[in-house]
Amino acid sequence: MTDFLMGAAVGLATGVLTGAGVGGGTLLLLYLTAAAGVGQSQAQGVNLLYFVAAAPPALISHWKNHRIAARAAVWAALSGCAAAAAGSLLSQAAGDALLRRLFGALIILIGLRELLSAGKSGKK
Repeated sequence: MTDFLMGAAVGLATGVLTGAGVGGGTLLLLYLTAAAGVGQSQAQGVNLLYFVAAAPPALISHWKNHRIAARAAVWAALSGCAAAAAGSLLSQAAGDALLRRLFGALIILIGLRELLSAGKSGKK
């Protein structure tokens, strides 16, 4: 029961963060792989399903606030679907060990980029 409550709390927190544009999906992946012991490819699948549920409310909100260019959104959706299908096939072929390393490297690179760019743009 405690595992369920923790999972529900993490899901709620990452949902709120996703809606705010913080990148809750990345945090969900970290929780699933580091704390819940889920394999990397399975965690990425859960994250994709999670995104399918979290994206529509954000899309509706952005559409109402006129923050979406319809023509660009169509092209982004089409290319995103094609890239997701290709990525899914590649991730299945790569296996969990390589996916963990690649995801870790991505997180480190993003963190370094944020640290190095913080002084240049005046943010943080």
